[in-house]
Amino acid sequence: MMKCSVLHFALAVSFAISQVSVFAQKALPGDKPKLIVQVVVGQLRSDYLLRFKNNLSDEGIKTLMTEGAFCQNARYSHLLTQTAPGLASIATGAVPAQHGIPSDKWYDRAQNGMQEACTDLRVTPVESSNDNLKKSPKHLLASTFGDELKLLEKESKVIGISMAPEEAILLSGHNSNAAYWLDEMSGKFVSSSYYMQQLPQWVQEFNQKKFIGAYLNRSWEGILPKPKYVAYEKGKNKVAEGTESLHLAAAGPIKKNGKPSYEKLRETPYSDNLVNDFAISAIVNENMGNNDVTDMITIYFGAMRNIGNRYGALSVELEDAFYRTDQNLKHLIKFLTAHVGKSNLLLVFTSDHGANLSQRQLANANMPRGVFDHNKALVLLRSYMNIVYGKGDWIKSFSQKQIFLNHTLIEDSNLRLSEVQERAASFVLQFSGVANAVTAHTLANTTFAAGAMRYMQNSFFQKRSGDIIVNLEPGWTETSSKAAANSAYSYDTHVPLAFYGWRVKRKAIAAPVDITDIAPTLSLLVGTALPNAASGKAIAEIVE
Repeated sequence: MMKCSVLHFALAVSFAISQVSVFAQKALPGDKPKLIVQVVVGQLRSDYLLRFKNNLSDEGIKTLMTEGAFCQNARYSHLLTQTAPGLASIATGAVPAQHGIPSDKWYDRAQNGMQEACTDLRVTPVESSNDNLKKSPKHLLASTFGDELKLLEKESKVIGISMAPEEAILLSGHNSNAAYWLDEMSGKFVSSSYYMQQLPQWVQEFNQKKFIGAYLNRSWEGILPKPKYVAYEKGKNKVAEGTESLHLAAAGPIKKNGKPSYEKLRETPYSDNLVNDFAISAIVNENMGNNDVTDMITIYFGAMRNIGNRYGALSVELEDAFYRTDQNLKHLIKFLTAHVGKSNLLLVFTSDHGANLSQRQLANANMPRGVFDHNKALVLLRSYMNIVYGKGDWIKSFSQKQIFLNHTLIEDSNLRLSEVQERAASFVLQFSGVANAVTAHTLANTTFAAGAMRYMQNSFFQKRSGDIIVNLEPGWTETSSKAAANSAYSYDTHVPLAFYGWRVKRKAIAAPVDITDIAPTLSLLVGTALPNAASGKAIAEIVE
């Protein structure tokens, strides 16, 4: 079993001493929860819960499934199932077409370059010299549940925590007290001048204690005996995907070029341990959940996404990371129950998106598959445009299933943009693996009620999306990465969703639920206004 960190031990001792009064409080839930905890796990396919259930503890994910309201059919309803649009949809109750984050990054015509979802050059990182950490929620165009909570109760504290800035920022919103993430240059948790001018004393003390060192120096070996893993192929003495042992990714300390690597830490489960440590420290030091108002903390565990991308959706590394996620949740739930009591806690558990199987796994199963090489497609498309319209720089960018045309050149050539879009889309549709190629003109002027077109329209934000959006066939990806998301198929859209704690009745909900329903459900439970662009609806089985 995984050993508790030094911080876990210290916190456990202090809680054991201080919780006598907590257990004396009323067991019945109050008019509102004292603490809302939103846990989002990166790239968590819904089927993992069934596939790996025999190795789960009884006090982690199983607790949320059996003692909470578990939505068995929760899905995203947009095409570009990436992390940033997924998190924004959770927080705002809106699809990307409404909240304005269509993808992790997009081509900005004004800057003639790519714009990342949370990059804001007007702000500066706090206590960090890393210029890549100039981040804020500037580009998120809708309010979040956290924003509405702060508007209802000014004294409420809303904090976002993750290894990377986008997750902490998008889940917490514009009006949050703070968003914290790890600076990979220094190994310290930092923030942005959007939130503060200097880190609170407790954050500085946490960084000074260098708990991260305990994880950098730890070997990543199997948490279970080898034969217990589902990926273990009995009789072949090996695990799936060709891995010959359960030494996993790191047989020794996590290093890069001989030095401790904070960047490489992301590709091990211990990054989630560190986030868990920091989140617990935030709750304690900010006294969250111990006031007359409702506080909220959002926690993003990103290890499974990074590990899945590198080793595969069903690799033993991914499976091991899943079990360690379960252990982190077990520890977190125990702490929260002791800290505020189950009757004062409202915990929401979900994921930002799922993942496709690797091309190798699909081939072994004789399933449809393929890799769409957008670089080759771009070469062919440019040649075609040059033949039709004359030589010129007709295409500005081809990124994340979106083609951005050169509007200035098209206008100067006295061409109709919609006609150029249509010709380019018709040409791209001929490529192997392309199921649909739809123009911005069509998406802006037609309403689709269902099917792939509806998912594409939900991902389309006119000012930021491409001139053409491409939908690939099932099993096809834009990369040969071991696990890739970014489609509207069930392996990417179907994710777990559970509500647990305050006034939540134990039940399994089989009816379809959209991820945009999370924020409206929280709003109705707590009594806040709906986030201003919310299109989702409150989940009846939970709010009744």
